[in-house]
Amino acid sequence: MNRKIGTILSYTLIMFEVLSALLLTPFIIRNLGQAEYGVYKLATAVNSYLLLFDLGIGNAVVKYVSKFRVENSLEQNRKFLGVVNIFYLMIAAITLIFGGILIAVFPKVFGNGLTKEQVILGQKLLCVIMIGSSVTLGTTAYGNVIIAYEKFCVSKGGAIVQIIVRICLTICALKFGLGSFGIVIANLIVTVLCRAYYVYYVFFRIQLRPVYKGVEFSFIKEIVIYSSLIFLQMIATQLNSSVDQVLLGALLPSSAVVIAVYGIGTQIVQYFQTIGLAFNDILMPGIVKLVEKKGTSSDITAEMVRIGRIVLIVTSIIWGGFLIYGKEFIVLWAGKENEEAYQVALILMTSYVFITAEAIGTQVLWAMNQHKEQAYLKFIIVILNIALTVILIKWNPIIGAAIGTFVSLMIGDVCVMNFIFYRKLKINIFQYYKNLFRGILPCLIVSLFVGQILQYTGLNGWVGLTIKALSMAVVYGILILFFGLNKYEKKFMFSIIRKSNKDL
Repeated sequence: MNRKIGTILSYTLIMFEVLSALLLTPFIIRNLGQAEYGVYKLATAVNSYLLLFDLGIGNAVVKYVSKFRVENSLEQNRKFLGVVNIFYLMIAAITLIFGGILIAVFPKVFGNGLTKEQVILGQKLLCVIMIGSSVTLGTTAYGNVIIAYEKFCVSKGGAIVQIIVRICLTICALKFGLGSFGIVIANLIVTVLCRAYYVYYVFFRIQLRPVYKGVEFSFIKEIVIYSSLIFLQMIATQLNSSVDQVLLGALLPSSAVVIAVYGIGTQIVQYFQTIGLAFNDILMPGIVKLVEKKGTSSDITAEMVRIGRIVLIVTSIIWGGFLIYGKEFIVLWAGKENEEAYQVALILMTSYVFITAEAIGTQVLWAMNQHKEQAYLKFIIVILNIALTVILIKWNPIIGAAIGTFVSLMIGDVCVMNFIFYRKLKINIFQYYKNLFRGILPCLIVSLFVGQILQYTGLNGWVGLTIKALSMAVVYGILILFFGLNKYEKKFMFSIIRKSNKDL
C-alpha cells in the first residue's frame, strides 16, 4: 500500500511541478528578459556540479537504512546515520570552498560569452545558489531516511508545499523588481525551512538519532565502495544533463540568449524525466527487500517489465503529444523567439522515453551491488558527449548540442545498459522489449494519427491547443484501457481508484 500511496503522491507532486513551470516560467522570462534568464540558467547549471559532492552516499542511505529495517536492526541504523551525518557536514563545508573557487574563475571561463555586467550577476547568483546547495547536502541524510522509512506523505507532501511557497516568493520577488537575485534568495529560504523540518521529523517523529561510537571500519569501507561507483554514475548523469549549457557559455560568443533558448528546451525535458522517474525513490526500499529475499532472475525481470510498462504508458503519450503540438506550445508558452527550444526538447525527450522505462534496472543493480561495470561504461560514454557537443555546436549551437547529448544517451543509457542487464541480471532483451511495448505501441500509433488529424481543425491559441491535446489524450486513454493494459495493470489502476474513492 505504501507504494500505491507513494505513487499517487509522486504524480501529484509532478502535477504541481509541471503546472508551476507552465505558469511561472513565462512570467520569469518576460520579467527577466532572455539575456538575464540565460545567465540565471547558466549559474544553476554550473552550481549543479556542486551537488556531485553527494558522492553517491545519498543512494546508500536509502539502501542501507532499508536493509537494516528489514533486519530490525535499530542500532545499526543509528550508527549508519552517525557516519553519513558526519560525512555530509564535511561535504557541506567543502561545497562552500569549491563554490568560492567557481565564483572566482567564473569571469575567466565565461567572460568570452557574457558581458561584464552579466558576469557579475552570474557570480552573485552562484553565491546564493551555492549556499542553498550546501544546506541541501548537509541534510541529505535526513531526507533519504524519510524515504527509506517509506514516509512518502512527508517527503512528497513536503516537496509540494515547497513548490507552492517557492512560487509565491518568486512572484513577490519579481513584482518588487528583485530580478533573478530575488528568485535565488526565495529558493534559499524555502530550502532552509524544508531541510530544518526533515531533521526535526527524523529526530522526533521517526525517533532515529545518530550514534557516533562503535562503528566498524569494514562497514565504512563497504559504504565507500558502494557509493563511489554510484558517484561515477552521478558524474556521468550530471555531465550529460548540463554540460551543453556550460560549453555553450564557454565557447560561443554572446551566448546568453542561446543558453536561454537551450535552457527552455532542457527544462521541459527535466520535467519529462521527473514524470518518468517518479517511481525511483518509492521503489528502492522494495527493490532492496526483493534482493535481500533472494529474488530470482525471473522475479527481477517481471518487476522490471511491470514497473517499466507503467512508466512507458505515461511517458509515451507525453512524448507523442509534444511531437505533434510541442512547437505550438513553445510559441504560446515562451514566445516565438524561443521556438528552437522545441527541437532541443524533442531530441532529448526521445532518448528519455527509453531511459526512464528502464530505470528500474539501475535500482536493481544498485541493490545487488552489481553496478561497477555500469559506472565505468557510462562515464566513458560522457566523454563522447563532450567531444560531439564541442564539434556540433560549431555547426549549429542549439541543435548540435542536443544531438551530441542524444547520441551519448542512447549509447550509454540504453545500448550499454541493455548489455549490462543481459550480463548481470540474465535478462532476455528481446523478450523484455516485446513485453515492455506490448499493447502500448499500437495505442500510441493510433493516437498520433488522431492527433495529426486534429491539427487540421483550425483550433488555435491556448484553448485550441488544450482541446486538441486533451482529445488526443482521451483517445489514447480509451485505447490503453481496452487494448493496452494487461491484467496486473488493470488491477493496479482500479485499486488506486478504489483507494481514492474510499479516502473521499
